[in-house]
Amino acid sequence: MALDKIVIGTRIRKIREDIFEETREKFAKRCDLSERHIGQLERGDFLLGIHTLDKISSSTGIDVDYILYGKGENNKLQMKQNLHNIIDRTDKDEVIMLYRSICTIRSYVGKKTQKRI
Repeated sequence: MALDKIVIGTRIRKIREDIFEETREKFAKRCDLSERHIGQLERGDFLLGIHTLDKISSSTGIDVDYILYGKGENNKLQMKQNLHNIIDRTDKDEVIMLYRSICTIRSYVGKKTQKRI
């Protein structure tokens, strides 16, 4: 099965817009890539390399099979499963740190949402 750079770009855009609801700039920061690079990928200007694929997959929790082939689940339940997998691989101190980090982020996002209203 050949890889289609335009279809892959569409999936990356869908991940950015539908799941993370982020601008291209914020998504690029999340993935440690340039905004221009994300735009080129989304338009299908070129096929992403393994290093870029790893950065996007690692920073979003989206499976490589989905990004490349559209296989697997692409929803928030899958992200929850990925979080569970991360937690399962951490020790007690790391779990506490992750929990506190998530609570802090959640309270920040809540405050940010209230300001928009």
